[in-house]
Amino acid sequence: MKGQLFTQKRQVLGKIFTIAVLTGCTGMLCVSCNRSQDVLVTEIGVSPPNRLTPKTSKAGEFYIQGQNQHAKGNSQAAIAAYSKSISLNSQYAPAFKSRGLAYFDVGNKEGAIADYNQALRLNPNDAETYNNRGNARASLGDQQNAITDYNEAIRLANNYAQAYNNRGNARATQGHKNGALADYTQAIRIDQNYAVAYNNRGNTYASQGDQQKAIADYNQAIRLNPNFAPAFNNRGNAFAATGDKRSALQDLQRAAAILDKEGNKELYQQVMKNIEELGR
Repeated sequence: MKGQLFTQKRQVLGKIFTIAVLTGCTGMLCVSCNRSQDVLVTEIGVSPPNRLTPKTSKAGEFYIQGQNQHAKGNSQAAIAAYSKSISLNSQYAPAFKSRGLAYFDVGNKEGAIADYNQALRLNPNDAETYNNRGNARASLGDQQNAITDYNEAIRLANNYAQAYNNRGNARATQGHKNGALADYTQAIRIDQNYAVAYNNRGNTYASQGDQQKAIADYNQAIRLNPNFAPAFNNRGNAFAATGDKRSALQDLQRAAAILDKEGNKELYQQVMKNIEELGR
């Protein structure tokens, strides 16, 4: 799947590499950027697998199988298990919600939205499903309806840091930088250890030309998550914009090393191209 794009127009010493999506199963991270853009991170909440109990229905058993497969990164097997659960109980909202996440993971955004719609029909007060449908809509370029979903998620769960962060991404994509800053700041107020929100707020400061505030936020993101490759990339871009080529190169090399260790070959190669251009 591909994540959202942050429509930042500045150029920093050549091309900024294009990043696809890195996913994890306890809180999916959608990571992307475009030429002349820094990496923006969107989060999708994934509920941990439930424990199987003797009273669990057959539909519930397949649902739990799906959760376990999803946690292992096997999205297709998860979809098959969730589909079996739904075939046994067509009113099972958690299975629709979770299959939506798995569809999103394999790039079927329309399928994800259809499942989120059904989950919300069955459980209209699920803030997480509104948040996740907002992410699917945003990934298809429908930022306005994504914001509507994030608004509903926040209404249902006012301290929902992920929804504030994701709404900030949608606003940033629309060019509403002050609104984006307000959302990222609120996400950080709710969760002071929210590395993703610091990273994204740093991108917005950088887009406004305030590289020092951007670097301060990237510093925080890296302090909270020392293996946060997007934050190293973004801080490298900010250093490059200030003329500190040496620090920029160090950060880009660190981002490349993390991506290489994670086995993200395509991303690693693109970072290396960016480093090569920076060294010219």
